[in-house]
Amino acid sequence: MSKWQWVWEGALGVVTVLGLGMVLLTAPGGHLLNILASSAPLGLVAVALSLSMRAGTPNLAVGSVSALSGVLIASVVVVLGMPLVVGVLLVILLAALSGLVMGAFTVLLEAPAWAVTLAAAVVCDALSLGFTQARTILLPEAPALSPVVGFAVFAVVSVAGGLLWARGEFRQWLTKGWAGPVVGLAGSCVLAALGGFVLLLRLGAAQPGSQGLFTMVFALAAVLLGGTGLPNLMHGGGLSSGTSHPSNTSRPGGTPLPGGTGATSMVADGGRGGVVGTLLAVLILAIVQGELTLLAVPTYVIMIVLGGVVIAGLAVSRALDALRQ
Repeated sequence: MSKWQWVWEGALGVVTVLGLGMVLLTAPGGHLLNILASSAPLGLVAVALSLSMRAGTPNLAVGSVSALSGVLIASVVVVLGMPLVVGVLLVILLAALSGLVMGAFTVLLEAPAWAVTLAAAVVCDALSLGFTQARTILLPEAPALSPVVGFAVFAVVSVAGGLLWARGEFRQWLTKGWAGPVVGLAGSCVLAALGGFVLLLRLGAAQPGSQGLFTMVFALAAVLLGGTGLPNLMHGGGLSSGTSHPSNTSRPGGTPLPGGTGATSMVADGGRGGVVGTLLAVLILAIVQGELTLLAVPTYVIMIVLGGVVIAGLAVSRALDALRQ
């Protein structure tokens, strides 16, 4: 990780501490717990998106996969009468399988991951509406999830992922064969499904509609603000940060072509990122969202703010790329 990434994460840390201090001094009691509770499911989806971007296979379906996972778990429990644990395991397995299918399309068709996953997002949203018939599914006797425990799960997953990515041998392993698409797409789908489950426990119900879109925008804003590098969408894979990627030795999806010369694939530099950038960015956005909610700001305004953060995050990402070079 470059020194500029450390500097940026340090700045995010200062903003986070100031934001938490403001919440403790000005907000009603318990508001901090609400912020932690909302950070957990959204943060897991942000980590999922960050993983896919670092692997060079940006998964634009993570928000929709998260929403559909909550719907499927609630449907399995309420409609089929299965235990909650069984429903969760089945849905996580299905999410992993879906990621593998998307990875296969990305590699075999040499298609850009963003296009494949965008189509998958539309399918997931349609299935969510179909399973719920546009109605909320209540989860009776949903087990209570402590906001602190939920946030701790997100924090551990986020930091552990950052530490793993910091290992050069792991990044190089992603350049071999199907490793990048499998880790980036299947792994991100599993994390997104876990985020959907945490949200289901928090709300006690599964809701259809535009929840997948909002979650995706929040995740993208957090990932970019946290300093995760942008994949090169024109090639469907890695980061366009000045690294040369010979077209005759690697597929557009980032995996080496058979018989290649061993040149570095696009997945090898699929996404710059730090250890705690996503974690801090999620907290900052959750604080901002919580304060706007306390002020009774309309939801559409919050969406506009998130859109502005995405633009700002793009500028941050490009600036970090330029400084690293």
